Amino acid sequence: MSIVVPLIEVGLGERKVGKRMFDVWFWLPVALIIVIGTVGGLLFKYGTNMFGSISLERMSEIQFSSRTLLYLSIMLVGVLLIVFSGYSLRGEFFAMRFLFSPLIFCALIALFISRLLIGVPLSVTGLGRLTMIVTTLSAVATVIASAILFKESYPPRVALGVALGIAAIALIGEA
Repeated sequence: MSIVVPLIEVGLGERKVGKRMFDVWFWLPVALIIVIGTVGGLLFKYGTNMFGSISLERMSEIQFSSRTLLYLSIMLVGVLLIVFSGYSLRGEFFAMRFLFSPLIFCALIALFISRLLIGVPLSVTGLGRLTMIVTTLSAVATVIASAILFKESYPPRVALGVALGIAAIALIGEA
C-alpha cells in the first residue's frame, strides 16, 4: 500500500501538480500543523479545566460597566489597527496578502469562533474523545460541502470512509 500525495514542481514561474510517493514539502507543513495543533489542544484543555463546566450562557456573560465599555473600546481600536496595518501590508509580503484577503480573513474569523465554542463541550469531556468527534464530523461535513459547492467527485472509497467516520462517531459517543 502506498500513499500518494501532491507534489508541487516549480518551473519558470508556474506550478504543476504531480504525484510522488513522498514529498517533504507536503508532509513538513502537515507535521507542523499536527504538532502545533496538538500542543494548542493540550493547552486549551488545561486552560478549560481551570474554568470548570462551561455553557453557552456562561460564554455570553457580560458585566456592563464604564470600565467594561472602556476596555472593549480599546480592544476594538486595537483590532481595527491590526486589520488596517495587515491590510496595508498586503503589497509588501505574501503572508499579509494571503491573511488579509477577504475570504481567508472571514474563514479565520469563523475558525476562531469555532475554536472558542469548542470550550463548551471540552469542559465536560476528554480532549482525545472530543477531537475524534469534531475531526470526524468536520471531515464528513467538508466532503459533503465540497462535493456540493466545488463539484468535487469522490470514488466509492471516500463514501465508505464517510460511512466509517459516522460509525466511528457512534462508537466514540457510546464510550
